[in-house]
Amino acid sequence: MPKQPKNWEDVHRELQREIISGHRHPRERLVEDEIIARTGATRHAVRLAFTELENTGLVTRQRNKGVHVRDYSIREIEELYEIRECLECQAARRFAYPVPAETIAVLTDIATRHREASYSQRSGEVLELNNLFHETLYQAADNRQLADAIQHYTFATHLISTRAFAIREIREVAITEHFDMIKALAAGDGAGLCCIIPQHIGRPKDFYLRANYIGEYADPS
Repeated sequence: MPKQPKNWEDVHRELQREIISGHRHPRERLVEDEIIARTGATRHAVRLAFTELENTGLVTRQRNKGVHVRDYSIREIEELYEIRECLECQAARRFAYPVPAETIAVLTDIATRHREASYSQRSGEVLELNNLFHETLYQAADNRQLADAIQHYTFATHLISTRAFAIREIREVAITEHFDMIKALAAGDGAGLCCIIPQHIGRPKDFYLRANYIGEYADPS
């Protein structure tokens, strides 16, 4: 047992890394007692960590069945990403051009820090900055309900995206596309932004399906 018990944030980060890296498998149950014994955290801290994992779409919680690493069917994945594409392209069409220089500067700063965190392999920071980039981007569309809906479905597909971002090639393309999105915004190119979005969100989806549904998934590429 560790000398100092871990707080809920530490437990959350540790479990997050285990799930994203594949050390925790889809449908695997997260057992409170095992985590308490391993980390020295209180039961309350472990449950707070579970709640945060559930909020970000990495686990599901069922009455009398406990907490499990999230799993998806092919149909559920396709439906979730279809909704994401519709919502995010609608947000892209709502931007008032020219986009304020301050918005461009904030997005550029986040994208730059995300790139640096990725190259330094700071996985937790990479995920946080990636989420912040997209949250900031779609809040600028000036429709709070739309931005909230995008965030909801982004969280619903969080595990799919984060598994894919563990692959360096996918992560590097995503980094480039962040800067391409910023260039499209700065140029007032809404159509160009709408072209980038399906590729940006669809690549992690296709990777996840190929990796987890071998022989069942017909790759569109």
